[in-house]
Amino acid sequence: MDKKGFTLIEILIVAAITAVLSGLAIVYSHVGQNQISLSIEESKVAQMILEAKELSIATYSQNSATCAYGVEFNLPGSTYSLFEYNSATSTVPGTKPVCPSIASTSQEIDQSVIQPYESGSWQIHTAPGVVLVDPADPVASDTIQDILFYPPDPCTLISLDGSSFKSSCDPSDNPPAESYVYLSTSDGTISREITVNPAGQVNL
Repeated sequence: MDKKGFTLIEILIVAAITAVLSGLAIVYSHVGQNQISLSIEESKVAQMILEAKELSIATYSQNSATCAYGVEFNLPGSTYSLFEYNSATSTVPGTKPVCPSIASTSQEIDQSVIQPYESGSWQIHTAPGVVLVDPADPVASDTIQDILFYPPDPCTLISLDGSSFKSSCDPSDNPPAESYVYLSTSDGTISREITVNPAGQVNL
């Protein structure tokens, strides 16, 4: 009775096929993980923008030193922060301070009155494998670097250059019809965008 086994060539072929399939499984698993991370980060950023808007509306009825709330994006560092825009002008104790006018805020971002909302909302890093797209990329020249919501409406102020705002409350500012927060995987293979219009509406 003959006993047949595997030849060396057959073993090598099986080993090669197994290696290829394992490699494909690893690649697709990595891609799937990046897609999930990107989707989660997209939702987190959109939620933070909406939280800033809601806080600004609530601030109008409070005797708070905070004039407005916004979100700042550190694009090269791939971090984002929820901040308070505090008044530099004091007034009678127990009453709401006099806030800078929207017109003056539009001209220049006053970094001296920007404070973290809370420690857990400051300089949040995007998930591993996910980055904020740098505006140096021509494709992302319309990306948001700062967005500020000024009560009571609230008025939406958007900065594309990190130094001045365009106000939805002032047509002469010519605010863009839509501005974006761009997210992508670090290898650039998958991307997402969050759209914000002058009314402060956020769309994924």
